[in-house]
Formats: sequence, C-alpha cells, structure tokens
Amino acid sequence: MSRTIHLLCGATCRTGLRKFALLLAAAAALCAQDFDWRLRPRFAPPSVPADNPMSAEKVELGRRLFYDSRLSGNGTQSCATCHRQELAFTDGLAHAVGSTGQLHPRSSMSLVNIAYAPALTWADPNLSDLAPQALAPMFGTDPVELGLKGMEQTLLARLRKEPIYQSLFPRVFPQSADPFTVENVTKALAAFERSIISTRSPYDRYRYDGVEDAISAAAKRGEKLFLSGEKAGCFQCHVG
Repeated sequence: MSRTIHLLCGATCRTGLRKFALLLAAAAALCAQDFDWRLRPRFAPPSVPADNPMSAEKVELGRRLFYDSRLSGNGTQSCATCHRQELAFTDGLAHAVGSTGQLHPRSSMSLVNIAYAPALTWADPNLSDLAPQALAPMFGTDPVELGLKGMEQTLLARLRKEPIYQSLFPRVFPQSADPFTVENVTKALAAFERSIISTRSPYDRYRYDGVEDAISAAAKRGEKLFLSGEKAGCFQCHVG
C-alpha cells in the first residue's frame, strides 16, 4: 500500500511540476509579447523571465548602463568595452582584457541574439538568465573584469548622481521603494541585451527571403557542410 501511495504521490508531483513549468513558460511568453521586438516574419520572440518584463524604457536604461564606464571600479571600462557593436558585440580579441589590465583565459562572447541562447558563458552551461549573469563581469575577481567587488554602494552612489538615471530608474522600477539597487541594474542590462537581435543578415535574406545572391557560392557549400550529419556536423553544437 505504501509503495502504491508513494508512486501515486510521485506521479502527482511530476504532473504538478510539469504544470508549473508550463505556467512559467506562459508567463515568460506574455512578458515577451508586450514589447515590440521588430522581428521579421517567422521569428518567434525570445522568452523573458516573468520577474523582468521588457519595456522600451527599461531597454533604454539598460543601453545607457551598458555604455557607462561608471560600471567599472576604476572608471576605465564599460560593458561595451568588451562587447563592441561594430564587432558583433565582442571585442575581436583571442583573450579579453579586464579593467585592471588582467588578461582573461577566454574571448568575450558575442551578444548578438543572446536572448535565444540556452547557456550564457563558456565556463558555466547552467547559467541561463542574463540578469544574474551580469554579476560575474561586474563583481568577479578571477579574472577581474569590471572590478566592482566590494564597491556596490559606490556604484549605486555614482548612478544616483546622474540626472538621466534619477529620472529613468524610478520610471522603470516604480514598485521599488529604492529603485537604485544592483538587482535593478542587472535587470536593465539584461533587457537591453535581449534587444540585441539580428534577423536580417545576408544568410537570413538567403534562407528566409529567397535572395539567392545574398551569400556566395562558397558560403552555400559551407552551409551544406555545416548542416551535414556525416561530415562537419557543426549544427549539433551551433543550433539555428
């Protein structure tokens, strides 16, 4: 009898977890729908955490923070230093360089279409939310990136002094008694990063718009290799 009850309880719990997961997915979809992603046809909007819905003002706040060197301990770097727009939001280096000059063991990952990525870093494949991920470059010490460890209050004091932030933070986070928090900084950064979406590359125009000369003959041969299960098989790790 106890085994039967245990199995029934287990099945009920699994059903409940599945329902809960579906509710979370539905909430994430709703959070994504209210924002104008400006996507081309057949491109679904990315999922958005229910506790950090998208808005144009939040993206604008995140954009300003992304390019603000006050987000480094010594004021020499911003997020954009290692994620340059003209280089597909990376830095073009084999090894990134932190705000203190420390050479990193890896390159800076591109942020283009990062909203669709199931994992966000080279080192931790379980990290899948952009807001907590931002804590690593801001406060990490091995290696030092933005170098803000122990300077949380200094960072927030810097931001409070800026007139545009004095206006934006309360509007973006009206439910916060004090909108100037590290959590809200990372949420705004995450919203901006989710908005970095490219759907009009030469390959997009070739594949989805039928523009045959959008890519070269060599690129078309490369596509066949990329999608080949017998030869290169690149698609197995780099899914479209």
